Parts: sequence; structure tokens; C-alpha cells
Amino acid sequence: MKENSLLKKLKSGEAVFGVMLTFPSAATVEMLGHSGFDWILLDNEHGDITVSNVEDLVRASELTGMTPIVRPVANRPDVIAPFLDRGAMGVQVPHVNTSEEAESAVDSVKYYPNGHRGIFSRSRPAQYGFSGSTADYVQAANENTLTCIMLEEVEAIDNLESLVKVDGIDVYFIGSGDLSQSMGYPGQQTHPEVQEQMEKGVSIIRRAGKIAGVSCPDSYIPKFLSLGVQYFHSNVGTLIHKSSSEYLDSVRDLAKNAGL
Repeated sequence: MKENSLLKKLKSGEAVFGVMLTFPSAATVEMLGHSGFDWILLDNEHGDITVSNVEDLVRASELTGMTPIVRPVANRPDVIAPFLDRGAMGVQVPHVNTSEEAESAVDSVKYYPNGHRGIFSRSRPAQYGFSGSTADYVQAANENTLTCIMLEEVEAIDNLESLVKVDGIDVYFIGSGDLSQSMGYPGQQTHPEVQEQMEKGVSIIRRAGKIAGVSCPDSYIPKFLSLGVQYFHSNVGTLIHKSSSEYLDSVRDLAKNAGL
């Protein structure tokens, strides 16, 4: 099992920046890795990244030193484990609202004594069984597989005092999109009441000595960095839209000035 550079950075107190990908393109993953992203979120929940096509995406991520994390479509061991067996170095589990659901996520990700993930000692992360013992692999996997839970409803924020007591959660990620929807303000991530809930959540997470992550508009990143948030990600669509718009605005202005 490779060392999880994302976990290492987080535990040392660094801020990390990732990018979400919803379609299976290994070349795109390589380009994102060479761009310098710390990690990539391979999205099984909202995209068409599946167990069948994720392995080459993981390889491309590893090739460029970018940590591959999968967002599974559900918080179940039969959904989570196959991605980990193909080399994903962690999962970002959506819609976790209670401590029982958080414990279930950890149970699916970790081997004994931290969980009940089924052992496959001939998997990619175990080097196909060609080196080391199963016991060595289990220990390394438990140390290097990241568990992130997504707090996406008001219920999760209300339950955070108990959620932060769950052992084995590496990152508590507040998803502003679904949180805004659960508050009756769909798509209004910057609404004052939504921001108030996010700030409350970050405060509880940080006060407990845990690592916080958020989704937010780029203009809000400085605010959340100042609150101690370490874990952020953008998405490929946003990056393409932003860079394309800037390019087209620039060249069309040049063409207009040239009378063309």
C-alpha cells in the first residue's frame, strides 16, 4: 500500500486542493495531476465513473502524484470496497447525518481492528500479493486509506457534536449545495443563513481537533481558510468554463479592437 500523501499533508496542517471529475478520462486525470492538484475526487455519485473504469483513472492519478479519492453513490460496503480494492486511497461518503452512519462508513473502509472491510490480499493496493504479508498490508491500508464524510443536510450540522466523536473519520466535509437545498435555499450557497450553518459546523469540527473541508465559491475560500478549513476541491467543468470564458473574452476584445 502506497503512502497517502493527501493524509500526510492534512495531518501536518496543510491546506489541500483537489478537483472533481465526473467522466472516465485517464488523460484528463494525468493533465490535472501535472497541473499540481493535491488530490482528485472521482465521482461515482453524480458521474459515470464506475468500478469497471476507475482503475486506469487511479493509475493516472498515481503516475502524477495526485491522491485518488472516490465519492461512492451510497454508504454501503458493497459499493465502497470495490473502489478501494482497485486502488482508490479513500472515499468521500455523501449524506452522512448521524454517528451511526459515520460508524458504518468507517466500518466499510477499515480492516480489523478498526472495521470489517473484506480482505482481498491480491488487490492492486496490496501489490497483488507479490510483496509483504497480509498482516502488513492490513496495517498499511488502515493507516493510509482516508475516510471523509459529507455533511449535506441541516440534520448533520445539528448532530455534529456526536459525529466528531466517531473514531476513524479523517475529514468532515460540509457540502454547501445540498445543505442550501435542505434549508430551502437550493443553489444559494452564499445565503447568510447557509453560511451561518457552515461556520457553525466548521467551528464544531475545529474545536474537536478534527479536519474540516467545505465546498464553496472560490471567493469564499479565503474566509474558510481563515477559519481553519484545510480540504477544498473545484471541478473540471468549472475550471473549463472559467478558463474558456477568460480566453474568449480576451481574444474577442482583441479582434474587436482590430476591427474584425
